[in-house]
Amino acid sequence: MQLKKILVAIDGSENSFHVLDFTLDLAEKFSSSVTILNVAEVLPLSVVPQESANYSVSSTAAFAKDIRKIHEDILSKAVSHAKTVKPDVAVSSELREGDAASEIVNVAKDDKFDIIVIGHKASSRVSERFLGSVSEKVAHLSPFPVIIVK
Repeated sequence: MQLKKILVAIDGSENSFHVLDFTLDLAEKFSSSVTILNVAEVLPLSVVPQESANYSVSSTAAFAKDIRKIHEDILSKAVSHAKTVKPDVAVSSELREGDAASEIVNVAKDDKFDIIVIGHKASSRVSERFLGSVSEKVAHLSPFPVIIVK
């Protein structure tokens, strides 16, 4: 099995940088390229309480823009970290919106990655439960090998 293209999914947590470091070490050993993926999950309007549903189109657009900026910053920090730690590893990044597990698997399929690396734990209990379920869903849905890093 060749590992020429590695997809690593991060969420910006401290643990996701541990996952990134693991991925960079792997990429260096196999002379692989790495794509760092971050997925901004879009909340359906049905989760917004009715009394809070007085948002205008412009405030909703501004909120979406703010969320996108947060995720762009996460990717920027990750790419900067990767280029500092392993300057000889080819690194790119991608931001997607939607269901995290589905988007991770879709990117892997669309761009024909050899392997997916994802974390299992985040910094909070809520995130840990959420990310744990994302990593398990990715492992279940992916036709490619998945490494889950604790």
